[in-house]
Amino acid sequence: MIRDELRLPSVARVQVQGKIEPGEISTLVGGRGDSLDPELSRWLETYEAGIQKFRERDFTQAKILFSQFLEFYPDDFLAKMYLERALEYEQQPPDEAWNAVEVFKKS
Repeated sequence: MIRDELRLPSVARVQVQGKIEPGEISTLVGGRGDSLDPELSRWLETYEAGIQKFRERDFTQAKILFSQFLEFYPDDFLAKMYLERALEYEQQPPDEAWNAVEVFKKS
C-alpha cells in the first residue's frame, strides 16, 4: 500500500521460516513527492528493470541492466550481487523450480 507514496526499489523476495508465501523486501529512497535527482530516478528504473529481468530468468538482459546501473553507481552492493548471480545463472541456469525467492530458515 505504501508503494504509491514512497520510492521503494526492490531488494529481494524472501520466504521466512513458518511462512508459505514470499514477501518483498525493499529499500527506502524517498517519498514520491520528494524531489529526486532525475538522473538517480532514471537509473533506479534501470535497476528495477534488471530485477524484473532477473526474476523472469532473462539473465543476459539482467546482466546488461545491472552493468549499466553500476557504471553510474559502482559501489551499489545489491546491483553487484545481482550482477554476479546473473552471470552465474547465465552460465548455469537454476532448475525449473527456481522462483527468485531467498529462503531464510533461521531467525
